[in-house]
Amino acid sequence: MENSLKGLLLAAGTIITCIVISLGFFIAREARDTAADGAGQISKLNAEFNESDKVMYDGLTVSGSEVINVINKFRNSNLSVMVENNKCATAYHYELKNKTLGTGETEWALGNKVQSDGYAVQNSNSDSYINPNAQFIGDIIRDVNHVIIGVVFRQTE
Repeated sequence: MENSLKGLLLAAGTIITCIVISLGFFIAREARDTAADGAGQISKLNAEFNESDKVMYDGLTVSGSEVINVINKFRNSNLSVMVENNKCATAYHYELKNKTLGTGETEWALGNKVQSDGYAVQNSNSDSYINPNAQFIGDIIRDVNHVIIGVVFRQTE
């Protein structure tokens, strides 16, 4: 009787040990998956934070003076600022190239560096003149890698 009781206790101990070890592996696997998801979310938030100075103009209505500030702000970056006023469309810093794909979608890329005339923006006789009191709506342009390569401002008046 005593031997059978010891055998049952040994079997029960072995089963409980296996259950505890299995539970430990399960918890470790879940923790790893949760950590990977968290790292992915942090990476996504970091990318959004790095683009926040450009993304803020997407769909935002701004004055012409703010458009001029944006042109000056991104002067030394790899970003095209396109302004469409009532007379013409002017690219600042870089040209934007686009091509329509077979699916009907448009693919954008940065073109050549543009020598912009800062005087034309403020000269009311120029076609590129930006009225500081006019309203413009912003839009961002991304390339095939989803990197922001341009900000387009279209005059609404």
